[in-house]
Amino acid sequence: MTSAGEVFEHPDLTTAAARLTALRAAAGRLGVPDPVAVLRHLDCSPASIRTSASAVDTGALAVTAAQAEFRAGVERAETGGSTETFGTWADTVDGQYAAAARTAASTAAVGIRIADRLDELAVAASAEVCELASAASASVSAVLTGDRSAEVVSEVGATCTAVVRAVQEKLAALTALAAELEPLTAPAVELS
Repeated sequence: MTSAGEVFEHPDLTTAAARLTALRAAAGRLGVPDPVAVLRHLDCSPASIRTSASAVDTGALAVTAAQAEFRAGVERAETGGSTETFGTWADTVDGQYAAAARTAASTAAVGIRIADRLDELAVAASAEVCELASAASASVSAVLTGDRSAEVVSEVGATCTAVVRAVQEKLAALTALAAELEPLTAPAVELS
């Protein structure tokens, strides 16, 4: 267990951790899962991911501009009596520029979708776990004052389990995001 003022990358998770402080203390007394620790599995920084995606998108624009300049140079060279071999090679390189630009733009778009989805999941999980903790506040208070009756112990344990389950459900939604990343693991361009 760490300090009550835990800071997460995602601000909503920091807020949720603060609101789960009493539940966490009660969980610690009962030896049930730490409801704050489980939030770490969902922690993320959508703003950082968006910044990275924007940088990739800017790179895609630079590649597109370089491709246009290259294509213009090729056309000038071809009209100046260059050989057919040069034209074929130039078309190949031009295609590689286009493929790199498409891949970069696609990567940026996936990055934005992932950031948005991670943000949605963190916000939803935070709201859900805060609601769970609020509903169990009377039992949490009772445990913290020494009450070990079956009813209050059971409610605190069930609430901690529900927090874990809520986070696990959000994490399961990340599988679809991982599938979107799979095509991006191959090289964007095979240079010839």
